[in-house]
Amino acid sequence: MEEYKALEHFEQIASPTQWNAHLFLKSKMKQWSTKNKNYLTATKRVEYDLPPKFISNIDFTFKIDESIFNKDEAQTLYNQMRQLTKDYRTQAMSLYLRSTTREQEILADELKNIIVGFTKEEENNEIMIDDAEDDAGYIEFKRYNELREKRYN
Repeated sequence: MEEYKALEHFEQIASPTQWNAHLFLKSKMKQWSTKNKNYLTATKRVEYDLPPKFISNIDFTFKIDESIFNKDEAQTLYNQMRQLTKDYRTQAMSLYLRSTTREQEILADELKNIIVGFTKEEENNEIMIDDAEDDAGYIEFKRYNELREKRYN
């Protein structure tokens, strides 16, 4: 409820530029939230060795004619097949985790850059806030955004 009230207050005092930036940021925040959930899920899956279906349904086993091989040799081959499957799963999960981590980092950096440059304009290599109205809009936006981040985390 507090987040909604902060949004209403921001909506009342925001300049059109600030409101447009907010609308752009809204979709980015939703996307970041989804990527963050995927990242957290992937880390838990790695922790508990529970790969997703697209990784876990790979099984490098095949039948060996045990009438030709002795039991020890056949068992050694089966063990190698299991180890190959386990190595594949481990490498695939680490690659999946790296990609989800990178996605989440890129979106977090984009959000941070958008928020930092929310109402600021470059003018002769100096960064300044436009005027008192934009300053108030920026302060309200920061408040609203902090509440929204708290909800997403």
